[in-house]
Amino acid sequence: MSEKRFNPLKVLMVHPHDLWYDPWTIRILELARGLRRKGYEITLCHLPRRERPSHGPLREPLPGDPPIYDLRPKQMHLYSNFRLLCRLAEKCDLLHLQKCFAAVALPILWVSRLLKKPLHYDWDDNETAISQIVESRGLSRFQLRIYEQTLPHFASTLTYSSQAIRERARAIGFPEERMAHLPVGADTERFVPGLSTREELSEFGLDPEKLTILYVGQLEGAAHAHQLINAAPLVLEKAPQTQFLLAGGGEQLDALRTQVANSPARDSLFLPGYVPHERIPALVSASDICVASFDDIPAARAKSPLKIAEYLASGKPIVASRVGEAPYMIDNCGIAVEPDCVQSLADGILTYALDENRRIADGKRARERAGAHFTWERGVETLVNMYSLCVQEDSYKPA
Repeated sequence: MSEKRFNPLKVLMVHPHDLWYDPWTIRILELARGLRRKGYEITLCHLPRRERPSHGPLREPLPGDPPIYDLRPKQMHLYSNFRLLCRLAEKCDLLHLQKCFAAVALPILWVSRLLKKPLHYDWDDNETAISQIVESRGLSRFQLRIYEQTLPHFASTLTYSSQAIRERARAIGFPEERMAHLPVGADTERFVPGLSTREELSEFGLDPEKLTILYVGQLEGAAHAHQLINAAPLVLEKAPQTQFLLAGGGEQLDALRTQVANSPARDSLFLPGYVPHERIPALVSASDICVASFDDIPAARAKSPLKIAEYLASGKPIVASRVGEAPYMIDNCGIAVEPDCVQSLADGILTYALDENRRIADGKRARERAGAHFTWERGVETLVNMYSLCVQEDSYKPA
């Protein structure tokens, strides 16, 4: 790959979701911040939620953030969004799009063609598979599948978050030499070992003296927290001084609380709901074992799970389902278990629960692996190389 640089490049980065309220937008925001620290001139556009969650924003703008512009919601404002993006793109060298939703993808494709600006596409999820879980309208699912399959043909370069997405890009004919792996990252200054004491758990009603198993995540349509609830009784049979904390909010929370109420392990299961984003690093630090359970479905196979990167950075032993990127991410510092198998998940947790030395050793390796492979800084370096390729005069000409 060419090492030629075009610094400082001017980049318009666009996301179809809310930077402050949607957790998955952390990817584009952290990459934008990292590029800006390297001297790149970054402009960000996002699509704010029309209805904001009652718990308030997950994050706030920071001093030094790039200029951020609000787009107008949904397809009814395609033209006004096009005009704004066109104005912002005129001074830019290239366009960066994450996700394929039409409200943003269509205007940015028009802008790319009209102004002859090269497009970089950051493909980070199997949106078609996710829509089959969370979207009830068949027409919307069909449209999203068409956009997801078509959009890469208009990009000059592409980054993918998982090997499953890489295979999809290859299957539709995207050139191998013009794409690169960009997994999720963690802020290794926020997520650090020893950040908090076990007293942090008391505020959530847990016993600081007990071994604490933690699951962190948004409890939305593609979440898999139910597996840990099912495994809890099996763990307690052999490790009775154990408790389970499932931290997160979302549409599945009420159903999961009903599941807990009917579980023989209900007294050891804690679901506090939404936890403020700034408290998550301390909560992870105070726990003993972290869990990332997944069903073996296409949506999960395509993910690069943020929770795993943050568990690693916190120096925690991890039990994760053998699905998609998870085994690669926890390689040599965690336990991969069979997906959709409650007994296998329980056995993985028990392996750590009954072996403190292994917890300590794997936790140390986890922190090292995070620093070597899963930081936003590494993602920024990947984008620097892809952007250089994207703007070369002899660059690949998309459809």
